[in-house]
Amino acid sequence: MKTSTIAASIAVFVVLGAIGGYLAFFKIRDIKRAQANQMSFEPSEAISAVDARTMDWNPTADLVGTVFALRSVQLRNEVPARVAAVKFESGSIVEPGAVLIELDATTEKADLLAAESAIKVAQASLDAGRVRVKLAETEVKRVTQAASDMAATPIEVERRQSELDLMKAEIARWEAEIEQAKARVEQSQARLDKFTIRAPFRARAGIRTIHEGQFLPEGADVVRLEEVSDRIYLDFAIPQEYLSRVAVGTAVMAKSDVLGPDPERIEVVAIDATVNNATRNVRVRAVVDNDQERLRPGMFIQIRVPVSEPEPYVVVPSTAIRRTSFGDQVFLVVPDPNDPKGFRAKQTFVKLGASVGDDVIVLEGLKSGDKIAALGSFKLRDGAKVSIVPPAGAAASH
Repeated sequence: MKTSTIAASIAVFVVLGAIGGYLAFFKIRDIKRAQANQMSFEPSEAISAVDARTMDWNPTADLVGTVFALRSVQLRNEVPARVAAVKFESGSIVEPGAVLIELDATTEKADLLAAESAIKVAQASLDAGRVRVKLAETEVKRVTQAASDMAATPIEVERRQSELDLMKAEIARWEAEIEQAKARVEQSQARLDKFTIRAPFRARAGIRTIHEGQFLPEGADVVRLEEVSDRIYLDFAIPQEYLSRVAVGTAVMAKSDVLGPDPERIEVVAIDATVNNATRNVRVRAVVDNDQERLRPGMFIQIRVPVSEPEPYVVVPSTAIRRTSFGDQVFLVVPDPNDPKGFRAKQTFVKLGASVGDDVIVLEGLKSGDKIAALGSFKLRDGAKVSIVPPAGAAASH
């Protein structure tokens, strides 16, 4: 091969290498510029921010209460007998004095008639005795007059007087017989009344478990009655250390699905005289309005009892709280040191207290006035750039 040809080939390769290097230089430069620009851009997370605020709140204890009727009774029969008639239905409302059960009282009715007849017999004997007494008194007067005229002897006068005294004793005996017969009538009537079981007050009857023809031994359960009234008791047990916070007239809050969506204010009317030895709790009784019969005896109701005086506490919306296995936290919204107009998120661990509506009490970690991320805080990390936007409701109002 000629020397000129080799030189030409080398020259071509040199030129092509120079052109390739030139193009690679500019390509790498462009790539580095793009990477630099990309690294300099940091997206921000849109959040709504609120200020931690202070509110007065008194700590409470959540307890469970039980509903009791003002009056409640388990009716039982006093005498053994067969059921003659049942006059109530399960779950019905019975009025005071209404007949609930009639027991077979055939023998007792006969005894009452016999006692009433004994009164009539004794009364007739008494009336006859009084007639004889009047006659004997007349005889005594006549004989006494005759004796003064020497027409009768003193012995005859004494005999007539003795007969009169005997008749008066008979009168006293018949009067006693009448009183005794009347007592037997009252006794028979009292026993007969026990064969009719009546409602002692206005109440709702329980489930009927007895039927006509059934024999009831003495003391058998007949039916349970729970008074129906405009008010009803709500009893709950409070720990002894909280007893000083509760007194007659204290208002507590009760909550249940049957009471409605909002807690209802009730008033304490009585406190038990002793503390339960097993639980060290004290039984407290409150009264609840029940004109619509929302509550039934035996229901359980949640009770919230104050345990200290109201104190100021820092509160934040519950949406601002991030709950994790290693602690509860919020994100403070602080100025961005690299951007005078920007903000960043700062992770802060907090100690939480009770929930109050949509807010949560913060016991440690925040102070009033701290700006925190509320809606959108779930997207944040420590040091993240944030942009503050108004809440959706606020934006709509504007």
